[in-house]
Amino acid sequence: MSDMKQILENAMKTAQKLGAQNARASYSHAQSLSVSWRKNKIENMASSGESQLWMALYVDGKYGNYSTSDIRPESIDAFIEKCIAMTRLLEPEPARTLADPERYKDRYGEDLEIYDPAVAALTPNDAIEFCKKLEELALQHTEMPITDVTASYEFGSSESFMATTNGFAGDRKSTYAAASVEIALTDGEKKPSDYGYTQKRFVGDMRTAEDIVAEAIRFLAYRRSSQKLASKNRTLVFDRRVASSMIAKYLQPLFGGSLVMKQSYFIDKVGQKLASDLLDLHDEPWLKRGLSSRTYDSDGMSCKPATIFEKGTLKQYMLDVYSANKLSLTPTTGNLTNLVLTPGKRSLDEMIADVKDGIYVTSILGGNQDNVRGDFSHGISGVAIENGKLTQNIAEMNMTGNHTDLWKRLVEVGNDPREDSSYRIPSLRIDDVSVSGT
Repeated sequence: MSDMKQILENAMKTAQKLGAQNARASYSHAQSLSVSWRKNKIENMASSGESQLWMALYVDGKYGNYSTSDIRPESIDAFIEKCIAMTRLLEPEPARTLADPERYKDRYGEDLEIYDPAVAALTPNDAIEFCKKLEELALQHTEMPITDVTASYEFGSSESFMATTNGFAGDRKSTYAAASVEIALTDGEKKPSDYGYTQKRFVGDMRTAEDIVAEAIRFLAYRRSSQKLASKNRTLVFDRRVASSMIAKYLQPLFGGSLVMKQSYFIDKVGQKLASDLLDLHDEPWLKRGLSSRTYDSDGMSCKPATIFEKGTLKQYMLDVYSANKLSLTPTTGNLTNLVLTPGKRSLDEMIADVKDGIYVTSILGGNQDNVRGDFSHGISGVAIENGKLTQNIAEMNMTGNHTDLWKRLVEVGNDPREDSSYRIPSLRIDDVSVSGT
């Protein structure tokens, strides 16, 4: 990290010498390897490594953000000189500033455990052998007319350093490893497919190949002989794989960009109760081995645990320095880290057992959403629920509604948040949702 720190210090000195009043410099190096395996052979293998220097320049009330992969000292000086000249041609942006140095203080000091030396020691052969095992396990399921299996494995590491002219300096080093399998089968004229996956910071924390394939087979079974149901309002139980997608869709307009553009149904709603008491959402940047754990954000502001919704009441927006300045509000942070929904006490099976007429939703397909009014429409597939039992597989149906109303009808949260995701959202039950089919 010492070389990286020196590169940034020199870059900022050069920027100020050439006329920038302030600057933020960041440098990163990332490398990864990915393998995909199909029909008992390598389908694709790719290895990448990249170093990048970014410079955010604040010149006479104007702002520019630039990057280069050429980090030779003589090249960096010429790069910065060119970037400052380009910045001078831009329109003034008074809302573009560095963060208040007070926001750099009280940074979390413990090890977040996001770097695993064992990931750095992985080889292409390790990835290939895991993919082979995924394919072999999938093809053992002869009870299904499987036509295709694609297995993949990816791992990588990165290190970065960031500094500003007003006193911030920080660095981090991280790893990840991920594996997945996609299985397709023949179902009449259709060729449905589904997947299983795992992703972790530490390779030893990954789910086994057996678990990954079992997940894919389980959900693939819900794709067979699917039909449409009659259109009506029903209870929807969202599997945890898609519950996180529903939460993400709801939170889309919570970020600074949407608020600045006035394209958000959350405008002027902080402090108001907008949803069920069960919507208790927290951002947890200090989770050990979390996929999005970090101690500072892209502005250098120290990350701290934050409550987004407290028993249905909106507590804060997600504002970087720029959007906060535009809105004359206090910055929070521009991005979520590990989003945690307070779990309930019952399992998915127990939740389903209480539903008389509903759908267990296992997939959400495309659709659209109006971030001003809250209207949405999304395709869904899954399994019908009749008197607490899973019965007919369903597909090609559509759920519609409005987010500002939907989350008031959240009636249960499961006890099964997924830990190999940065959105740790359990299964959800929402009542009285409009679903169209036949």
